[in-house]
Amino acid sequence: MEGLYVYIWPVVIGAAYFAIITLLKKYTRIGYQHGLILPVGLVLFFSAMLLLVAPQDTTGWAGLGYIIMLVLSSVVFITYVLAWFIVSLINKNKQTVR
Repeated sequence: MEGLYVYIWPVVIGAAYFAIITLLKKYTRIGYQHGLILPVGLVLFFSAMLLLVAPQDTTGWAGLGYIIMLVLSSVVFITYVLAWFIVSLINKNKQTVR
């Protein structure tokens, strides 16, 4: 259980990012699809850094850092997608009840 505490902050960051995109969706034309750009970009960036830059490091610490950042950015992405899924289910249930 103590090892899972490291995932609390990425989940909080993902939920806060979803809340910001929700507010932007309410007042502008930005949708949830546009909010996927940053988390997917982070995952792709750290994947590319892991594949391209990390093999050039002889100590392996850069690779470890990129793996950690890839996992944390993936948790942010998964949190955003799950929050989007939950909100869409809630909105779908509200529409079917009416």
